[in-house]
Amino acid sequence: MLIFAKDIGKRDHKHALEDKLPELKQYMEYQRKLFPYTVVRAGLDLAYKELDDILNFVDNDYQPPADSSRQEYPSDVNQWYKNRFPWSSAFLKMEDMHFALVVLVKAMDSFRTHESANAYHWAVLYDSVHNIIQVYNDLIRNDPGNSRDIHLSNGVEVDFDDFINNYWFDLDFMIFSQADYPHARHQERKFSIEEEIKDIMSEGVEPLTALEKLEPPFKLDFSTLKLLRRDPVETRFLELKSVPDTGNECIYKEFVEVPQHGRLSVIDAEYLKNCPVAVGAENRDS
Repeated sequence: MLIFAKDIGKRDHKHALEDKLPELKQYMEYQRKLFPYTVVRAGLDLAYKELDDILNFVDNDYQPPADSSRQEYPSDVNQWYKNRFPWSSAFLKMEDMHFALVVLVKAMDSFRTHESANAYHWAVLYDSVHNIIQVYNDLIRNDPGNSRDIHLSNGVEVDFDDFINNYWFDLDFMIFSQADYPHARHQERKFSIEEEIKDIMSEGVEPLTALEKLEPPFKLDFSTLKLLRRDPVETRFLELKSVPDTGNECIYKEFVEVPQHGRLSVIDAEYLKNCPVAVGAENRDS
């Protein structure tokens, strides 16, 4: 199983402050209506099917394969790829993304192992989740009966921005790029890294060298550096890293002090920060 910032298999978390903060209670009720695992798994399925169809089309001399169920094919395959998978296509060729999707699907289907993803995987997951949520939300609005075939939630539209805020560790693959969504939860780290890079560059250091000079807590791992440098992709960086069977239990068992509200579990503090309704600026600064 892939390790996310929160356990994507848990849907019934009750926040300690729900009964005191009505806006937070509403937010948590929405969270409990989501099927996070299905959001990711269905996104990967759709991405794999689409990319596999197009690669078969290319291999067949840009003619629809006889056994294909796809009704339309793009006149410009490269442009289709860039439009459909804007982040993945910036770093990966279609064949490399296809390989990454196979790796990610396999990991999602394995419940006895735990794997951590790198920046390449998070970009692929980001595009995949974005596309399936768009499809699903359109069905919820216009054809709710058929939305049950995907079933990403219990009858509510999925907030993509909020989903990324809750389940991604960071958005390091977006450094010095502008996202189409606020992603407020991750902006502080992204902005701080970018400012640190600018400070290093002010000393006459080239941008790519400045990336390598970052120090903790902003030091980037090797795969992220390769991605941001647009280095040729090596297959080993598209594999996942096995990690101990610890899951995300620490965010349920560890506690932090939150202004105004005192001692909260890490996961409650995280949900409080992500809640889009203002519940007090002090909470978000904790």
